[in-house]
Amino acid sequence: RVTFALLETISVPTLLMTGDADMYAPPPIMRMFAGHVKGATGGVSPEAGHSGYWEQPEFFNRTVLDFISKH
Repeated sequence: RVTFALLETISVPTLLMTGDADMYAPPPIMRMFAGHVKGATGGVSPEAGHSGYWEQPEFFNRTVLDFISKH
């Protein structure tokens, strides 16, 4: 079970991604989660639902590669 207390124990670089049309984990929820992970980075895939990696692969891949290159 994911809790805010559990999220606050994460100590590694973390990328949280969602789609701007994600009904399961919409951007406001991901921002709330990111607020509980120290140093978290967030990304919102434009015109994507819950499967941004499939719906917007160029954006997803660029975001992930940019994140990895920083860490």
